[in-house]
Amino acid sequence: MSKSVSISWDSGKINGISNNVIKGLLRMGYDIASQARHNAPYKTGTLSNSIRVEENAGIVEIIAGGRYANKSIPYAAIQEFGGNAGRGRKVHIVGKHYMERAKDHIMAGNYIEKYFGEIVR
Repeated sequence: MSKSVSISWDSGKINGISNNVIKGLLRMGYDIASQARHNAPYKTGTLSNSIRVEENAGIVEIIAGGRYANKSIPYAAIQEFGGNAGRGRKVHIVGKHYMERAKDHIMAGNYIEKYFGEIVR
């Protein structure tokens, strides 16, 4: 007499976990974007207004600058990483690393529990 054990995926549960991961990533992305807006140097508000969250096929991106609202905002990366003033001088940027600092701030605490707690319980 033989015995067997069957193991199978519960597709509904797996899809639910996947959806919860994307929701958690989006919540975290919106919090990072909000903090980045707070950290960004402010002259006209164009840079901080360009900070947005986009999700495509489960990939969540927090984007600053580029082409946004029919404007080109090429200086977002310069503000993030610093840059050259054109005469060999290093530019001192008050808002330097505004995106990186925002990510670090949001991920400093127990972000796994905060954004993905439903999944890990």
